[in-house]
Amino acid sequence: MIADGQVISGDNSGQMHDLAEYFRQEEEGNGQVNIFTFQKATVVEKYIPEQDARLVAAHFPEENWLITSVTSPFSIFLAAVCVAGAVAIAVLLLLAAFFTRRMNRVVLEPVELLVDGAKRIQDGNMEEEIDYQGEAEFERVCQSFNDMQRTILENQKQREKNEKARTDMVTGISHDLRTPLTSIQGYIKGVLDGVADTKERQEKYLKTAYDSTREMNVLLQKLFEFSRIESGQMPFHMVRADLAEFTSVYIAQKEEMADPENVTFSLKVGQEAMPEINMDVEQIPRIFDNLLENSMKYAGTRPVEIEISVFATETEVVLEWNDHGNGVPEDKLPHIFERFYRCDEARKEKGSGVGLYVVNYIMEQHHGRVEAENDGGLKIRLLFPKED
Repeated sequence: MIADGQVISGDNSGQMHDLAEYFRQEEEGNGQVNIFTFQKATVVEKYIPEQDARLVAAHFPEENWLITSVTSPFSIFLAAVCVAGAVAIAVLLLLAAFFTRRMNRVVLEPVELLVDGAKRIQDGNMEEEIDYQGEAEFERVCQSFNDMQRTILENQKQREKNEKARTDMVTGISHDLRTPLTSIQGYIKGVLDGVADTKERQEKYLKTAYDSTREMNVLLQKLFEFSRIESGQMPFHMVRADLAEFTSVYIAQKEEMADPENVTFSLKVGQEAMPEINMDVEQIPRIFDNLLENSMKYAGTRPVEIEISVFATETEVVLEWNDHGNGVPEDKLPHIFERFYRCDEARKEKGSGVGLYVVNYIMEQHHGRVEAENDGGLKIRLLFPKED
């Protein structure tokens, strides 16, 4: 029985309450028996005016057993999927956090070390190196950075050394120029003041002044040569020539002007027909002049006996210059072709420290090389490539 949208008697299920709410919204019945469907239920209804109520009989079918059997496992499966998804998300978040920390340690740590190293270099601190141990790739990067830093430091020290040597060279040449200049001034003033009152004395004064000008010219020429080398403006013009024949002509010219009590020359040629090489006929005499000057200053003997040998090997034409002097200390021998290097650090002998450096430079421009050893004196070996 249903009245005023309420179940008065009978089935009190939720479906009956829905049906009662449905009848409350309907108009009053006509007293007839009505049959209809509601929510898949078959409903038989009759309105009773005396009680203002409805007599209702309804049949609500039960759910299909197959749907029920399928729905229940599906719900369980869906719940399991949701739980598994939640677990997977949690695992992914944990893995992301782990790999983020690892990435910070693996990548950011060496990057920060490299940035700090760059800042140290910018601040002028190139002594402290990066100490990193970890991934092999980043270890190589840090090691390369350290190698670069050491190279920069070595170049900086070399520049400072060269700058000091250049300053010492200019100071030394200035000092060496002062002596002949003073001599020139003194002897010319002696002539002007009448101190040289005889023709013989005047000639002596003037010859001494002239010799001093030649000495000054040699020093200035060396400074000029070095300046041209440093600026890359020393020209080279190669021609094909016989080195042995060229050396023979050079020795003949020097013997005409040299005092046998100061220097003697001897030439040995390995074979009659020497192969021609590419050479600059203006620069090769400069090599010989520098070698001769070096021997005259540092051989330590009088006369200086210059022995020159020219011979050919399978790939090179070799010229050996031996002064039969005191030689060079073994610890200094590897450095004698370096720029500004002087074995005589006390400057007992005049010199700029660039003579043998110029020799090495000219040989490099000839695509050759120069070597030195002690063999009954200082022996300097010039090796020119033999070309077809």
